[in-house]
Amino acid sequence: MLGVQPQPGVKHKDVYLRVFDATKRTMYTDQTGRFPITSARGNKYIMVAVELDGNFIDAEPLKSRKAKELTEAYQSIFRRWKATGAVLPNWHILDNEAPEELKQAIRENKCRVELTPADMHRRNIAERAIQTFKGHFISVLAGVADNFPINQWDELVPQSVLTLNLLRQSNVAPNISAWAYHHGSFDYNRMPLAPMG
Repeated sequence: MLGVQPQPGVKHKDVYLRVFDATKRTMYTDQTGRFPITSARGNKYIMVAVELDGNFIDAEPLKSRKAKELTEAYQSIFRRWKATGAVLPNWHILDNEAPEELKQAIRENKCRVELTPADMHRRNIAERAIQTFKGHFISVLAGVADNFPINQWDELVPQSVLTLNLLRQSNVAPNISAWAYHHGSFDYNRMPLAPMG
């Protein structure tokens, strides 16, 4: 093609761009199945939320899967995320069976609601996050003392979230943990971690 002059308006090369929407900060949520033992505070389920940029998994115990409980758990997670200042979701993807009260609470937090199609659970990334959280939480429960009262399992959720996210790397900045992306560096001297239970 040496010596050939390109003609204006004639296509010479195809250029493909991959566009990322930097304004879309997505949050995914779903609930686990019933925990075998009801906690002393009456909790039976766990709501799991995941945010992809930071690869952060959060969890909140639930007493039931009723609309009021789901809404309170969602608001608790949303307030925690908002308090960090690192992530403020504006898009929320959740199960298609979500109650209207929960969807309204999400909209009041200025988030767009997107429901996964029926029988397409793999579209909700929280399904995979539930598997990851449950695997970690089961290993935590396996390591508690023999005399640990198992009906106190919901007291272990906050530290399980902490330890899980210290082990996961952020998607945006792979050289830091998911916890550091959301909360800043964890100071082990200020808050040493001891075995749970």
